[in-house]
Amino acid sequence: MGIRDEDYANALEHQRMHMQALQNAGTIARNPIIEQPYGTFKMLTENDLQNEAMKAPISALVDMWLARWQGEWVSETYFQEDDFWRIALVRLTGANKLEKHNLATQMSPVYRIIE
Repeated sequence: MGIRDEDYANALEHQRMHMQALQNAGTIARNPIIEQPYGTFKMLTENDLQNEAMKAPISALVDMWLARWQGEWVSETYFQEDDFWRIALVRLTGANKLEKHNLATQMSPVYRIIE
């Protein structure tokens, strides 16, 4: 038993219409917010590819993190407004260079470099 072609086509059309309605309502901005396993951030765009955090090698990002925060825990809220560190966080997390913990005392997770 599987999904019928007609049902699949209807679901795709429903999704397309929903996305179009959101765009028309202005809720999808140039740089929308998305939920990632490592936090809630603005989606990466083509412009972000030109950011220094995307051009730098991972080892340089690790060194910059250590220079800035050493081995301290850093709240996710810091990264949400700073494009360089937002992109660096995405790259470092993707390279398994950061550990993340959710605290019972605050809504935002904290991150620390894995040395």
